Amino acid sequence: MHLKLLTVAILVIAMFCDNADAWWWRKYKKNKQCGKRGGASPYYFGTTNLWCMMKHGKGKRRAPWRSTIALSHRFIYYKGFYFDFMSNSYAYYSRQRLMGHKCKGKMEKSPAGYSELSVKCIKGCAKNYRCSFGKYHLLRNNCHKFANRLSAALCRKGRTCPAWCQGSCNHAISA
Repeated sequence: MHLKLLTVAILVIAMFCDNADAWWWRKYKKNKQCGKRGGASPYYFGTTNLWCMMKHGKGKRRAPWRSTIALSHRFIYYKGFYFDFMSNSYAYYSRQRLMGHKCKGKMEKSPAGYSELSVKCIKGCAKNYRCSFGKYHLLRNNCHKFANRLSAALCRKGRTCPAWCQGSCNHAISA
C-alpha cells in the first residue's frame, strides 16, 4: 500500500517538474525561431485567475509553449484579440479578456513571438480547434494545450494559414 502511494506521489512530482514553466530554475526563453519584429505582429501568453473563473462558472482548467497543468486559465493575445478555450469545449475570441471584469489576469511582459498570420486565420483556428483536436479534457486537451497549439500556428513562417485552421467547423464564440 505504501509503495503504491509513494509511486503515485513520485509520478505526480515528476509530471509537475517536467512541465514546470516558471519554477526558480527555469525561465521563459525567447524563441529565436518565431519571427522578428520586421513586418510581423507580436503575440502574448497570458493567464487569468482559475479559482475566480470557476467561481463565476466560466472555466476550468518547437513554438513557444507554457505548462499544460498550471493552476491558472491560459489564453493567447494577438492583434487586439484574446483567444480562450473553455471546459464547454468552445473557443472564445474577443477584444476583452474573458471574465476580465471580475477576475485578475495578466499578459506576459515580453511577446512569446511574432507572426504574420491574419486575425481571420487565428479565428479560424479557434473555430476549428474542437474538430481538429477534440473536446475539452482537464489533462489532455485544456486551455494550456489550446494556447500552445495557437502559439505553434502563430509561429509559422510566412502568411500561410495552417490547414487545420481552414476547416468548416464553428465551435467558437465571439464574445
